[in-house]
Amino acid sequence: MPEQHDLKNILSLESIKNIFDTLDEGILIVDRECRIMFYNRTLSHFEGLDASLVVGKTIFEVFPSITPEESTLYRVVMTGKPIKGRFQQYFNYKGKQIKTVNTTIPITDRSEIIGALEVSRDISVILDLSEKVVNLQQGFGCKSTRSKNVGLKYNFDNIIGKNNRIQEIIGILKKASQTTSSILIYGETGTGKELFAQSIHNASPRKNMPFIAQNCATLPESILEGILFGTTRGSFTGAIDKPGLFEQADGGTILLDEINNMGHALQTKLLRVLQEGVVRRLGDVTDIPVDVRIIATTNEKPSKLLESGKLKQDLFFRLSVIYVEIPPLRERREDIYDLVYYFIKKYNEKFNKNVSGIQEDVIDIFQEYTWPGNVRELEHVIEALMNYVDEGQIKREHLRFLSFGAFKNYIEKETPVFTGVQFKKRIFDYEKNLIVEVINSTQGNITKAAQKMGIKRQLLQYYMKKYGIR
Repeated sequence: MPEQHDLKNILSLESIKNIFDTLDEGILIVDRECRIMFYNRTLSHFEGLDASLVVGKTIFEVFPSITPEESTLYRVVMTGKPIKGRFQQYFNYKGKQIKTVNTTIPITDRSEIIGALEVSRDISVILDLSEKVVNLQQGFGCKSTRSKNVGLKYNFDNIIGKNNRIQEIIGILKKASQTTSSILIYGETGTGKELFAQSIHNASPRKNMPFIAQNCATLPESILEGILFGTTRGSFTGAIDKPGLFEQADGGTILLDEINNMGHALQTKLLRVLQEGVVRRLGDVTDIPVDVRIIATTNEKPSKLLESGKLKQDLFFRLSVIYVEIPPLRERREDIYDLVYYFIKKYNEKFNKNVSGIQEDVIDIFQEYTWPGNVRELEHVIEALMNYVDEGQIKREHLRFLSFGAFKNYIEKETPVFTGVQFKKRIFDYEKNLIVEVINSTQGNITKAAQKMGIKRQLLQYYMKKYGIR
């Protein structure tokens, strides 16, 4: 076909090499004898080797710490079966430690294996940072520091919200904190799921024991498995005997954040922990009993996760003994006022400033906006504004200083609406008349009027003050 002929002309050997050299992943190609035939620039960068020094040599000459049994390239050449997402930790001939996640596939010609191609992603920095966080969280394994729970700072008193659903959730979780049942928390990004999780732990009998949080979306599954369940020497190249997070959290609580990103194989192992209360390190045959309360969070609706098959049904039932949904900020607008003043107070103390409040027309804008980033986005907006105001009130004119995010785009898009004096007055009069009409229909009973409008009494009083309604 003409298309295939044209493609062959485009994909010459030189063009393929150029493409491989521009990729962020390392590319290594070996022949049937495991001699290196191609070694791209990315691999050269993070292994510290020049292609001219390795091409033509076998992988065992270049990486002397790897044995044939440990080499994914060797195994694929010998078996013809691909290996996906395999973690490798090794030393090159210069003694530099390399940590990668590799996918290795066979290269065939007329059904005969003639070599293998390996795609490597360097995760050394990510893994080192993750291990540092783990060490901080569990106090380097020392009993004298386990109760300190570095970074654990939230309790139920820190949750700002008069919204009925928020208050109901707080009531449910306060009761649940006294048990050991697993808890599943659903909420959009930025709704404060970890704040609720920490509050549960701090209100529980386990509050003086470890609280360890692990995001399930930041690491490849092969690495996450070792971090959660621990490793034994020889379970993979460079592996050492090391306890996992479940062992380190024994007696306490473990938070599995964004569990919707956990693969099925790992979900099965987690289910065993929930059912039997034991963990087994990678490469080991011995079960280790653990007493850990599991709190999991997801930013996708469980119903959709179950429908798509991303979340195993039996694991969902085990995790969701207690299940709560944190409402997004757009569904609890009556809390915006209190949240704004909470964040102003927080950043007054942090930045040593004396901002007294925020003008009502700015609050009006906040009430109209949908806050796709939820409470976290609101906090970022207030923090940004506090950088430009030293004292007095935050005013509408200060919004022009914002230089990021969806809220900035919204302000720019809606500028004509908020600067049109006539249009604004019409909106003002309409809202005022509507509120007066509802209050009159209840013979001046503010509580009943608020219920009729579906808002809190305090918010109605705020509107009455704003519109000068007596």
